[in-house]
Amino acid sequence: MKIKRILWRPVRNIILKWENYSRYIVEKKIFPLIKNKKVLLVGCAHYVEDYPKKLRKNDVYSIDIDPEMAKFGAKKHIIGDVAEIDEYFPKNFLDMIFLGGVFGYGLNDPKKAEKTLKNCHKILKKRGVLIIWWKDVPERNQVVPERLKNYKLFTLISLAGIKSGYRSKEEVIFDFLMKK
Repeated sequence: MKIKRILWRPVRNIILKWENYSRYIVEKKIFPLIKNKKVLLVGCAHYVEDYPKKLRKNDVYSIDIDPEMAKFGAKKHIIGDVAEIDEYFPKNFLDMIFLGGVFGYGLNDPKKAEKTLKNCHKILKKRGVLIIWWKDVPERNQVVPERLKNYKLFTLISLAGIKSGYRSKEEVIFDFLMKK
C-alpha cells in the first residue's frame, strides 16, 4: 500500500498538470507559498478534500452551503452561505480566502456576489489576499467578478509569478486581489 501511494504522487502531478492546469496552479504554485496564515476555502467537493492537508502549516477553515459537502472540508468547517461570511468571522481575521469555482456555480446573483466581495473584504486582514478562479463559460457567467462594484475594494496583484487575470487552457481565469 505504501509503494502504491509513493508511485501515485508523481503520476497524479503529471495528470493534474496536463488535465486540470488550473488546479495544478493552486496546488503546486500557490499552496506552497502559504505558511502560518489563517486561510478560508470556499466551496467543497471531492476534488478539494486534500486541500486542508496541503495547507497543514496554516489555520484552515472551509465553508459550503451544502451540508453534504462538509465531509470534504477542513476540520473547522462551516455550513453556511459565503455571502454571509461576516457572521462567522470577525473583522480583519483572515489572511487569505480562496473562492474557487464559486462564480457561475452557485454564486450567480449579482447582488449576492457584491455582498460576498464586501464581506470578504471585511474579514480579511489589511493586505489580506482574495483569490478567485472562475470558468469563463458564457452560459454560466451571470456574474463576472471584475465587473462587480466591490471588486474595487481590492488591488490587483501577481501571485506565484502569475498575473491577475491569467487565463488557463481550460478557460479558467485567476484573479489575485489584495485588500486595500
